[in-house]
Amino acid sequence: MHAELAKWIYAYLERDEDIVVPVKKMWNEWHAIDAQLSLQEFTASVLADERFEAMGGVAHGEDMDWMEPDEFIEYLRDMEARGFYSGPRVKLKSREITLEHIARMVKKHNDQLEQALRLAREALPEEVSELEEGALIDIQVTVEKLRRELREAGLEPPDGEG
Repeated sequence: MHAELAKWIYAYLERDEDIVVPVKKMWNEWHAIDAQLSLQEFTASVLADERFEAMGGVAHGEDMDWMEPDEFIEYLRDMEARGFYSGPRVKLKSREITLEHIARMVKKHNDQLEQALRLAREALPEEVSELEEGALIDIQVTVEKLRRELREAGLEPPDGEG
């Protein structure tokens, strides 16, 4: 990896609030600066640097083979536009994951899930069955219960804070 890229990745991982960052998210930003590296080359460079720790990966397209190829590509683009990237994740080895970080990330993702569920409910067609709508409501209730439990455990601030 050339020095400029290594320095850029290090600075990115040092400042990103998520600590564990999708490689593709970083590559998208780097690619806007320097379009010479493919995602595969960028990923290989990141994973080869001993200062960075691989933290597993996510495959948002897993089990979606029932979709048409164009529909699948659009689905992945939509996921990325919402901040959900497939592929490996990395962090700085020197950057510790704290309880505060975990609580902040759980709150962030819980907020995103609640918003997605609200939008899904608003977008339901009128002819949807009561059973289908009920299932969505049950999920919303479960997510709200999680928020209360997080608050009671001291891992999320009361409403209106943070």
